[in-house]
Amino acid sequence: MKRNKTLGLVEYKFLLKAIVSSGIGEQTYAPGIMFAGREENPTLQDGISEMEEFFHDSIQKLLIRSGISAQEIDVLVVNVSMLSAVPSLSAMIVNHYKMRDDIKVFNLTGMGCSASLISVNVVQNIFKSYKNKNALVVTSESLTPNWYSGNDRSMILSNCLFRTGGCAILLTNNRALKHKSMLKLKCLVRTHHGAKDDSYNCCTQAEDAEGRQGFHLGKSLPKAASRALVDNLRVIAPKILPIPELIRFMVVSLVRKWTSTVSSTKGGIDSYPPNTLANPFMEKYGWINDEDPSTFVMR
Repeated sequence: MKRNKTLGLVEYKFLLKAIVSSGIGEQTYAPGIMFAGREENPTLQDGISEMEEFFHDSIQKLLIRSGISAQEIDVLVVNVSMLSAVPSLSAMIVNHYKMRDDIKVFNLTGMGCSASLISVNVVQNIFKSYKNKNALVVTSESLTPNWYSGNDRSMILSNCLFRTGGCAILLTNNRALKHKSMLKLKCLVRTHHGAKDDSYNCCTQAEDAEGRQGFHLGKSLPKAASRALVDNLRVIAPKILPIPELIRFMVVSLVRKWTSTVSSTKGGIDSYPPNTLANPFMEKYGWINDEDPSTFVMR
């Protein structure tokens, strides 16, 4: 903040308020260029180095803990929305771990907050055709080439919402490994609102009037996010909620025309995954709070 000479008093106050509400603290991870003071002039190698550091650490730990070797991975799905390199990031992982030459590899970019769900869905569809396979899903975001050093509020906000890091997930449909599994994927629902202009334009990688690159968060984002969440819940609720909750949901839906009641699904859902963009909406309706694991992990 102190190095950004384009900030006025109004923008400075706005940024401070955003930082406090986002939960950023002394233990929050950030790109190396931030500590080197080079955030205004990142290189392609800076972005790749940020990803390599995360990839090698997380994937290595996952393979060791699971007892699965890199040569046993049949499917690799990598998603990093705002960094596209040649060779691809997925190819870098294949090369580093010397994976098999018949591995199925997918490199996803530009998918935003939907990337992890899309990646798991890709694996789910592959598992329908191939049995006894292991899949590695690697999801992250590169902040290095997209750190915004201007004073456009819609682009400053992204500096406060995203962190350095990600996750590596091992999926399998091999029943022999069932005893090693931590979770079971029962159902997955995706709703694509790309045809709606306000949803399509709410989050974009762009340049401001001065040519500074960053990530633009539009005013239509809360509306687009809430609509997507509601549409997904409408489809997935009958699949996951217990019968008493379904009956209550039907009753609430019938009387909603005369009341402003917002139904809650906490009776059938143990935890919501953390998302810096959707959490404010979910907090508003009491679906999560400061003690919820999904909120606490963002702090």
